[in-house]
Amino acid sequence: MRLSKRLLLLFLTLPLFSLAQSNYKPGYVVTLKGDTLRGYIDYKQWDQNPTKISFKNNLTTNDIKSVSVKDAAAFTVDKLERYQRFVVSVSQDIVDEVRLETKPDTTNITDTVFLRVCTIGKHFALYSYTDKIKERFYYLEAGANTPTELGFHAFYDQEESTTVQYVRRYRTQLENLAQKYKVNDNATLTRIVHADYTEPTLIKIAHDINGASSLAEFTQQSIGGTRWFIGLGANYSQLNFSGSASPFATNKNTNSIFPKFETGFDFFPNKTVQRFSIRLEYSFQVNQFKNITGTVYSNIPATNNLSFTQYNNSLTPQIILNIYNKESFKFFIGAGLSLNMSAYNHDQTTTNFEFSNAPMVQNNFPAFEKLWISLPLRAGVSINKKVELNFCYVPASPMTDYAEFSGSVTSYQFGINYLFGK
Repeated sequence: MRLSKRLLLLFLTLPLFSLAQSNYKPGYVVTLKGDTLRGYIDYKQWDQNPTKISFKNNLTTNDIKSVSVKDAAAFTVDKLERYQRFVVSVSQDIVDEVRLETKPDTTNITDTVFLRVCTIGKHFALYSYTDKIKERFYYLEAGANTPTELGFHAFYDQEESTTVQYVRRYRTQLENLAQKYKVNDNATLTRIVHADYTEPTLIKIAHDINGASSLAEFTQQSIGGTRWFIGLGANYSQLNFSGSASPFATNKNTNSIFPKFETGFDFFPNKTVQRFSIRLEYSFQVNQFKNITGTVYSNIPATNNLSFTQYNNSLTPQIILNIYNKESFKFFIGAGLSLNMSAYNHDQTTTNFEFSNAPMVQNNFPAFEKLWISLPLRAGVSINKKVELNFCYVPASPMTDYAEFSGSVTSYQFGINYLFGK
């Protein structure tokens, strides 16, 4: 099995090992009897509201308890997220335009779920609930027991199947709340009329309606975060030609080893968990290649000499996944797509004939692409959130546009980055 296939197989299977990783954070669980149990909660990057969590009294114990929605009235991960248990009516219609129905779906089910607290104020609290169907928001007025879903629905028009009809009942519900609590501010009322069904917008409106409050508010903190990095490394590249009509059939002296500079930033959807991040990286490197190939022209033995210097700028968005994810040590893999912008110097092929002292010089042959794509695979470790050691493998990436033959570069890169931020 070729090295590239082995590396690809490794990248595909390693994420399975991340499923067992834990990330315990201080927090507490409120039992159905009202008792508060302080300890540590395995805080995940929950894309959907959890139905159960892992809880333990201290970090050193192996006694881990599974706490489900049947066992707890609420749980809180300190300074991060709070969930409360409710029995609510849950709409079942789809709002994804790709899967919409051609008529309104009014199906609802009653379910016991953990609602995530968005904000709590004097008049009402705002919650969110996300499952495999969609994201929903609920409000619970002070003194009430059951949250009400803020209605948002979508369906295709039966006559014009390409036109999406939206039912934004949540705007009317918010207008009723504003009227009930005597909110006359024009800016708030205008905001409600044009409100999107998104958490930041609804939190802002909830704050406007709740106004100054003697109650302590819990507002969901922003869990996204960024950091940037700068680093140096070494780049080992191999230039290879293939194709029956290639003038460089036997590859000799086609390797290049030069330093590499890189910088960029990471965006974490959840800066606390840091299970994965989206990285945007800029790098600059120089490659120098020389290829000497024996050939025959019209029965005359000859040697093709190709030499050039490549100056390459790369912009690479990529996904980074931490397979082993601890505060002081992380092991990660990643994959992305590089947009490479290259300039070339002394790009020429010189052909020396065996019985002639007059070489043939072909400038800019072969013609290498100035804009080309590569698909890097990355692995490495970060230490104490400050230093990153990484290895990057870039499979053969075509740099020519000939029908008869192809020239491609394979790269192996080693680097060390310094990380700024958390």
